[in-house]
Amino acid sequence: MKKHLLAMAVAAAMPVSALAASTFYGKINLSVDKTSDYPEGPLVFDADDLSDAWFVSSNSSRLGVRGEEGLDFNNLSVIYQYEAGYDVDGDSGSTFSTRNSFLGLNTVAGKFFAGRFDSVVKDAEGWVDQFNETVADMEVVFISQNRNNNTLNWESPDFGGVVIRAQIAPGEGEQIGVGANSETKDGLTDTWGLSATLDNDAIYAALAYESAYDEISVLGATLGGDRDALRGTFGVKATDSVQLGIIAEKAAFDPIGDDEADLMSYLLSGRVGLNDRLGVKAQAGILDSSDLDLDIQVLTLGADYKLGSQTTAYGLLSASNTDFDPVGSVNDVDESGTAFSVGMVHKF
Repeated sequence: MKKHLLAMAVAAAMPVSALAASTFYGKINLSVDKTSDYPEGPLVFDADDLSDAWFVSSNSSRLGVRGEEGLDFNNLSVIYQYEAGYDVDGDSGSTFSTRNSFLGLNTVAGKFFAGRFDSVVKDAEGWVDQFNETVADMEVVFISQNRNNNTLNWESPDFGGVVIRAQIAPGEGEQIGVGANSETKDGLTDTWGLSATLDNDAIYAALAYESAYDEISVLGATLGGDRDALRGTFGVKATDSVQLGIIAEKAAFDPIGDDEADLMSYLLSGRVGLNDRLGVKAQAGILDSSDLDLDIQVLTLGADYKLGSQTTAYGLLSASNTDFDPVGSVNDVDESGTAFSVGMVHKF
């Protein structure tokens, strides 16, 4: 109680201008989920990677503070954001985790900022993923949904809805892989990416490329290597109540000391608003890699209902098929799965 009173007293003593400069915001997204042999992510290399349980899920709930303030120079302002993932359901060992957080400058040449931030490929999904931040999120079949550490970013001014983004990130001496099949990432541009987006009232279109590195586990072995991804996104709001979208991504993982594997991912989505409150939506996702003998297919149907200006209830039912059958392996996976979820989102 004393802590709450102290916080209120500090806030009351601050100048009004200081309070107005920053915006406090948040999002709570809680759901009850039931999965049965449903993939937890795109790199499913063992039956143990299929989910089969009841969950209460926090679904990327978050708290944040952001703002922009003019400086003592014309056309120059400081921009900042601190956004923390908040573990509402209490599963994580840590209550908070760092989401998109940065400090930088807004200039006539665009925005320059540093911190932890979405990759240009992840950012290029736009609004097309109709089941974003649910158990049926597109990350089930896309391998490039990364939020990168240690990033340096540039975002161009808005040219009639067109924005260019560039991002680099040093590896800071991180070692990937194990033993002889390992490599140290210590350069300035160990991760780099570039994107262009068009976003207006009717159309969203994006093209993004990223060169990065990653570690994956295949049948108990840890492999480190380079990962490249090229993503194209197109979405159209045909009317005020109809949305259609498609995403295609070609990715490659080149493990140290082994052969490169290509992966193709696709997403097709749509939403129809039946009235001002109720909308129904559908989405199909595919991940296919002949090099990895991996195939994941996901079909999701759902609905959302607006309870208020900041609160929405939703439900979904998703069916999956996972097939992983590498040559010479005894750990083949060939499973049909399902996921069911009901939840509520409140933004503030």
